[in-house]
Amino acid sequence: MYKLLALDIDETITHIPTAAPDEIVAAVDRARSAGIRVTLATGRGYFASSTIVKQLNICEPVINYGGAIISDPYDGSLVYGTEIAPELVVDVLETAGKLGVHAHIYQGDTVIGEHLNPYMEAYTAKLNLPKKYDKDIRSKFWCNVPKVLMMTSEEEAVKLRPMLQEKYSGILKVSGSSSGFIEFNHLSAHKGSGLAWVAKYLGIRREETVAVGDNSLDMEMIQWAGLGCAVANGKEEVKAAADIVIPSCAECGAAYLIDKLIDGSIK
Repeated sequence: MYKLLALDIDETITHIPTAAPDEIVAAVDRARSAGIRVTLATGRGYFASSTIVKQLNICEPVINYGGAIISDPYDGSLVYGTEIAPELVVDVLETAGKLGVHAHIYQGDTVIGEHLNPYMEAYTAKLNLPKKYDKDIRSKFWCNVPKVLMMTSEEEAVKLRPMLQEKYSGILKVSGSSSGFIEFNHLSAHKGSGLAWVAKYLGIRREETVAVGDNSLDMEMIQWAGLGCAVANGKEEVKAAADIVIPSCAECGAAYLIDKLIDGSIK
């Protein structure tokens, strides 16, 4: 029997930034009642994911910033974390500047960018995140940065992502998540390592875990889990890597999966 289920948030369980569908909330309750522990694995920080954490009554450590941080589900305090080396933070920011794309960093849950930018304004408004701009961001020594995020058009991100993955190969983990996002984490930090950490913490074996996602940021988690699942609206490469493809986010595919896990028809 599966004992731990890790769910991505955006475009996996919800299209709405601050709300999970009632069907998902009810299904997560059913999973807990059946003895399946449930957590979230997201590119968001704790504050940005806390509304969903509370709606789903998550009681297990939460995987934040794409696996860079594991947070206490009740207060968001750090349980485990990685950070990007300060010199690499500056390098990524310099690279973004040369490419002419926006990039920002995180200090706790505060988003810091170089100058006023429509991508960052929309992003922080959507998730109700604190923000500030620092014109000297590229000349400072930044510690405790779990993630750097570049934001551009999806067309540009698709072109840039392979080049950046090659540039930082063996140095940083470079992934895609929401449309136009290019995410940079510590090389060891990804949702797969995050799920492995949570499973070990809870005393649950790898083969007893299930992961659900839609984008390349979810790839390692889907590959690591005993049962890796992709929603039907996911990227083609993610669906190809998954053990099974479930109904889409719009169809509440995660709820469908939970009920199949409970009744034993997915083993």
